[in-house]
Order: sequence, then structure tokens, then C-alpha cells
Amino acid sequence: MNINNTDLDDQYKRDYLKLKDEFETYQSFAESTIQLLTEKNIRLEKKLDSITNIVEISKYINSYLSKKELIPMINDMIIGILGATYCSIYLIEDDELTLKASNLRNQSSDLSHKELFKECFNGKPFIINSKEPIFDRNYNKSDIHSLIGVPIYLREKFIGYIIVEHALNNFFVHEHIKFISTIANQIAIALENNNLYNQIRENSIRDPLLGIYNRKYFYDVVEDKLAKDNTRKFAIIMMDLDNFKKANDLYGHQYGDEVLKLTVKTIEENIDKNDMLARYGGEEMVIFIEGFHSISEVFDKIDKIRNKIKNTVVSYKEIQGSITASFGISYYPEDGKNLNEIISVADYRLYVAKKSGKNKVVNH
Repeated sequence: MNINNTDLDDQYKRDYLKLKDEFETYQSFAESTIQLLTEKNIRLEKKLDSITNIVEISKYINSYLSKKELIPMINDMIIGILGATYCSIYLIEDDELTLKASNLRNQSSDLSHKELFKECFNGKPFIINSKEPIFDRNYNKSDIHSLIGVPIYLREKFIGYIIVEHALNNFFVHEHIKFISTIANQIAIALENNNLYNQIRENSIRDPLLGIYNRKYFYDVVEDKLAKDNTRKFAIIMMDLDNFKKANDLYGHQYGDEVLKLTVKTIEENIDKNDMLARYGGEEMVIFIEGFHSISEVFDKIDKIRNKIKNTVVSYKEIQGSITASFGISYYPEDGKNLNEIISVADYRLYVAKKSGKNKVVNH
């Protein structure tokens, strides 16, 4: 059987065209598959970046639970991560959204977001994009074309908002809501943990019955003041309730507790905010006073407290009574070179007050 060259050429041509078509089909499929994989990788990388950022934020937050500047620190992190122009964090205080952190140049002159976007502050996320600047130039801020607001919830309770602003139009999209919501959750958890931390700290430095500072914290604070400035003058007052054990034995410990509470109330109402009161032990208390002009000024202040304690009627159930207190005052640097010496002198003068008739203030 003879096959001429023309037939062979046609066969080769058909085979070539078939292979070419199959190759192009495969190439197109491969390219589209690569494109899909590339897009998936990009999305995965973005998600990984988001997860990494969230993990870093979580670590950062947990490292600074005790910091009062925690919210401003988180605010700065959001700006850095998103490359935003501005970020502001609002938290509810006294049933009102209150600005707690912002990088706005002049927060006091800037009109509050909650006034500009009242309808948006409804506990739901929102995005505003605009070709024209969102804010009037009178608001003293850069032109903003994209803005996102994400609510902060602690469990089911709405507690605030994160507002992030960008100069680029259409910068914020739905994906940003998910990311910022995760940060909002971290803020809510951080606030709760921060409150718990502060409660634990307060419990560790305060007397559980009277709510005033304990002896250790008193020493720490005063010694810290001395370390920072050993030229400052101050007075230490040691105070002890007279015949407190007899009152306790006669009327019971609950009556005694009421005496202690009323005594603390009387002292706190008659000392300045910069003064410090602590429970030294039992019915004995210690007071730190600074910023006075003379020794007689301190004496008059303490003698006024002594007199008010004497005139306070303590009522508990059917029991009514009163109690007196004795005081010893010492002064730094006149009476000692360190806190222990000053307290020792005040304690001795308290002893003198008790031994010489009680219900007295001794300061020399």
C-alpha cells in the first residue's frame, strides 16, 4: 500500500495542530491554576500576617496589664499595624462614650466623632469612604477619605468603639472589620484583666476591714519619697485608741470594728489628699503629713482630729459609746535620718501620751 507525501504531511499537520491545541489548553489551565494558587497564597499570607499581628498584640497587652497607659499603647499599635493616619478609642464611662486614647494633634479642639457620626455609634461596625474629605478642614486634621468604626464588646456588653482613619479613599473594606474586631476583643479582655489586676493589687496593699493602706505599703511609699528627695520635710504620727481592748471585751469585737471604722472616717475627713493613713497593727494607725509650714500647724491638725474622735458617738445595735485616742508626732529631718528613726521617735511620744493620761497629742 502506497502512501504519498501529501497524505503524510496532512497527517503530521493534524497531529501537530492537535498537540498544539492540547498544549495550549494545558498551558491555559496551568496558568489559571497558578493564578488561583497565587491568590490563595496572598490571602493566606494576609491571614497569617493578621494572625501574627493579633498574637503580637495579645502578647503586648498581657505584658502591660498593670500599665495605666494600656489603652493609648494599644491605640499606637493599631496605627502602626494598619498604617493609619489617626486612631481613637472610646470607652463608656457614666453611660457616655468617652475618648480614652487618640493621636489627634489637638484632641480638645477636635470635634468628637460621636458628634459627627451619631447615627453610626449604635454598637455596630461601620465604614465610610469618600472621594471628598470626610472632615471639614476646620477640624485641624489631615484630609481623611476612609474611616472605620468597630464596637468593643465585653461578652454581650457594649463598652466602646475603635475609630480608625486613613487618607486614602476606599482603604477600609469588610476584611478590616474582622481584623479590628479581633483587636477590640483583645482590648475588652485586657480591660477586664487590668481591672482584676488592679483589684488584686489594691487588696494586697489595703487593710481588708478598714480599706486604708497596710503597714508594708506605707513603708514602701514613704521610703520611695525619701529616696527621690531626702530634703523634703514630713511628719509621722503614731496613733493608738485608748482602752480599746476593754471596749472590745465589754461590747464585743463587732462594736470594736465599728469604732475602728468611724475613727478612720474621722481621720480621713480631716487630713489632706496628699497625706497618707495606714493601719500599723491592731488599733494602732500611722499618718504621713507633708507640705506643712510649721510644727504647730501639724500639732493643731492632729489635736483637732483627737478632739473629734473623743466627741464621736459610736452606735452599734443597742450599744452607744465613745472612745479617745492618743498621738505621738515626730518630724523629718529634725527627729531622725531615716523612716525607722522617725517612726521610733513618734512611737515613743505615743507611749508618753498614753502613760501621762491618754487622750493627748505629744510632739516633743
